[in-house]
Amino acid sequence: MNLIRTEISSYAESLDGFTPEYTPVKVRSVVEFFRLRGRTTSMNKSNVEFIPDLHYCYLSPVENRWYFKEYRGYDLDTLFFYRPTLTFSGQDEAIEQLRAYVLDGNVWLLLTPEQIKDTSSMLERLWNSQFKSQGKLDYRTYTDLLKTSLDYEDYKNYGKSHRGFQTVCNQYEKAIREYWNKAYIKAKA
Repeated sequence: MNLIRTEISSYAESLDGFTPEYTPVKVRSVVEFFRLRGRTTSMNKSNVEFIPDLHYCYLSPVENRWYFKEYRGYDLDTLFFYRPTLTFSGQDEAIEQLRAYVLDGNVWLLLTPEQIKDTSSMLERLWNSQFKSQGKLDYRTYTDLLKTSLDYEDYKNYGKSHRGFQTVCNQYEKAIREYWNKAYIKAKA
């Protein structure tokens, strides 16, 4: 790893500065900081945990530097839902900044070979549980499925009294089925 260290930060001048120790993966959603717990295959809130020992980098476009950071272990309610809890007030500048960098497309996960192996194993388990055959779910499809599944679970918990509740539930279920169908078609092509 080729990092430049200062008193307050560490950064690289390109993504290549993090190799060979890490493999950079561009982040499209904050849900990518999480994985399924253990050997579970059900994509729901109780089965999701943050990836341990995770590092990431973000691009500062003004300085053209990739800043190296260690993930602080924010839970799902804090980072993904940004919802006040007993331990989180609902306002945190560091979390808001991380979420903003992700929305701007300026964050990359820095995965170790072991984290990549664990993720690959998880993607194979998900495929096998859904299709009862050998294969591997695409990582981007997995993150889309996880985000949609978590949003759906959250909506079922908090939107029961909304008008059109069943219609929205049907739309979520349809979207989840479509992700699985597209994954199957893509794998068979």
